[in-house]
Amino acid sequence: MKHIAILTCLEACRVCTGAACLEAWNKRERQFSRYAGEEAQLNAFLHCNGCHSDPMSDPGLAEKLQRLTEIGVDTVHLGVCTVKHETGVLCPTMKTLAEMLQQRGMEIVEGTH
Repeated sequence: MKHIAILTCLEACRVCTGAACLEAWNKRERQFSRYAGEEAQLNAFLHCNGCHSDPMSDPGLAEKLQRLTEIGVDTVHLGVCTVKHETGVLCPTMKTLAEMLQQRGMEIVEGTH
């Protein structure tokens, strides 16, 4: 069974309910279509700790990453909100987080809905 987490932008929480990510997950659409017909479970829906947080030294983020490891998450989807609209490039904080998750053996998938 696949164990999935969705990682989103803290700043996006001002306007985002997470409904589109969850709808895509429930329907196994868009980036979640890869799990159609496969046993997969959504284990976590989490946010970064903000643009001014250093992922390398933030104890809260370290705790989140440890928890993902403990519950056996093997794939993390980065929400569409993790890409900067102005540039179309992955946010630097998310890029660092993605690298940290990969170092823990988790696959990173850019995109949700």
